[in-house]
Amino acid sequence: MFIRLSEIEDGAVLKGKIDGSQLKGTIENEFSFLAPVDYELVVRKFENNVRLEGSIGCSLSLMCGRCTDVFPFIIQTFLDVGLQKKISVPDTELELAEEDLEVYYYEGDEIDINPLIYEEVLLSIPIKPLCREDCRGLCPVCGKNNNIEECHCNKVANKLLEEKLNAFLARQGDNYGSSKKKNFSVKKGQTKNTL
Repeated sequence: MFIRLSEIEDGAVLKGKIDGSQLKGTIENEFSFLAPVDYELVVRKFENNVRLEGSIGCSLSLMCGRCTDVFPFIIQTFLDVGLQKKISVPDTELELAEEDLEVYYYEGDEIDINPLIYEEVLLSIPIKPLCREDCRGLCPVCGKNNNIEECHCNKVANKLLEEKLNAFLARQGDNYGSSKKKNFSVKKGQTKNTL
């Protein structure tokens, strides 16, 4: 979806839907769009600056980070972006201020809003999506989904291994994996270790 700035005097309201397949950079197998992305954006124009504000909503299909089940995830977010007309600058070093990092740039008379909407959708996806807050995940021994059925694996064997490992590390104390500096001196034909 492109905004043609010459057709906007001071401001305009844009409403519409974007098919998820039109959004560039869709990460395959990470998620998929279940419905088109709805948007309602207010566009304000000030000389060489443009401000986009409004709501974005969509429904995605995500994979749970604990049990690997696929589940629907609804996003309702708010886009607030400032854009400035790109100007040519001589090849010199410029220091950017913090507010410069939050500004996008455009060239010509058109602004493609698809990448801005897609970025906002990506930022709204949790790092570790969960199908539900109390998801019990997969059994580490047999791989069964603990949300569907309780497995009866022998988890005592794993507990025993954990206890043996902890006992081993406790016996090693400061001598094993320590970052303390140790002094070594070498004489011809022999090695002497002083701690």
